[in-house]
Amino acid sequence: MTSSSLLPVSTIRDLTLLGLDDDRVLVVACDSVGSIGPKPHDQYPASAALTAHYALRVPLLELVAAGARPELVVDTLSVELDPTGSEMIAEVRRVAASVGLGAERVTGSTEDNVPSLATGVGVTVLGTARRAELRPGTSRSGDVVLCLGRPTSAPDDVVVMDDARMLALDTLVAVLAVDGVHDALPVGSKGVRHELGELAATAGLVAEPVDSDVDVSHSGGPASCVLVSVAPHAHDDVVAVLPAGLPFAVVGRLA
Repeated sequence: MTSSSLLPVSTIRDLTLLGLDDDRVLVVACDSVGSIGPKPHDQYPASAALTAHYALRVPLLELVAAGARPELVVDTLSVELDPTGSEMIAEVRRVAASVGLGAERVTGSTEDNVPSLATGVGVTVLGTARRAELRPGTSRSGDVVLCLGRPTSAPDDVVVMDDARMLALDTLVAVLAVDGVHDALPVGSKGVRHELGELAATAGLVAEPVDSDVDVSHSGGPASCVLVSVAPHAHDDVVAVLPAGLPFAVVGRLA
């Protein structure tokens, strides 16, 4: 096999794109978690389900925010199948089902040859998109940037399953369907300020921060909140699809 016979590859933000043809791309997102879980040598105690939940949440949000459709979830678990692995797989399947993926679209492996004293999880999500539907870089001058959810990260914050401070996957899907919503970018460990700059730079724009009650330097942890660039006229339409109680704020404008 020669390099010329391989699919063309490119990257954007934390995503890898493989060109399937002139119109469609395979989009790959991944994340890993180590030493967070129920094992004796874990540095941060958490249930197996909670660890799996947030390990999958990150790449799923990244992929959906980019405009791709999830197709397959791969979980590589550095733990035994029973009991830890089985609990993780059940939660991975539950989260995958929330974006329309049945159990047949979840695959992976566990470590059953040697005892595991600390938790390790890797998750890869494969999706597809038409090139014209990809969102990164589609922000426009004059857009306002909304932070949906609040930066939340352990150990500074107590993190629970389906945390009310965090944007849910189905809510993100509803937001992206609103006319006038352009780009979307989950916030990770570098915080809102960093991601605001990335959102603007991808579109060749400059971000003008806006004072708000959001701690823009605080880690977003497991993609706890998402930035969306929105045409000013669509602001109220976005707010209308948010569940009651979800915090949100305008954190910037693009020029």
